[in-house]
Amino acid sequence: MPSPNDPPAALPLTLDLEDFKGDFSFDALFGSLVDELLPEFHGDDAAGVPPPPPPLLGAAPPVFPAVDELLGLFKHSCKELVDLRRQIDKRLQNLKKEVATQDAKHRKTLGELEKGVDGLFDSFARLDSRISSVGQTAAKIGDHLQV
Repeated sequence: MPSPNDPPAALPLTLDLEDFKGDFSFDALFGSLVDELLPEFHGDDAAGVPPPPPPLLGAAPPVFPAVDELLGLFKHSCKELVDLRRQIDKRLQNLKKEVATQDAKHRKTLGELEKGVDGLFDSFARLDSRISSVGQTAAKIGDHLQV
């Protein structure tokens, strides 16, 4: 989403959620942002970097000439990161709602299963009581037959 005011070199990178999945490296992200603007700093060492030019009398050259491009780049990247954060927050809220809905369904199912199990326990208790009653009756009949 470059604006007409942005310098073309200041917007080389478009960030999206996939950039942050897996093995994310801030150093790699920063390097990819800065490499186009500062090719002389590319690499692990700065041995090949030429020393800054000596100051001229009467004129103060910028200490770091690419500061304006980097500032624009970082401002744009910051805006993209804020947009990504909003997307992630929205997704997170949707996932929380979905989890709450699924949790409610799960609790309802568990409640129904618990009622069913309670009913089974009651049925088994009645069956056990009947079997016990029949056993007692059989024992009484056996006692009468022995007499």
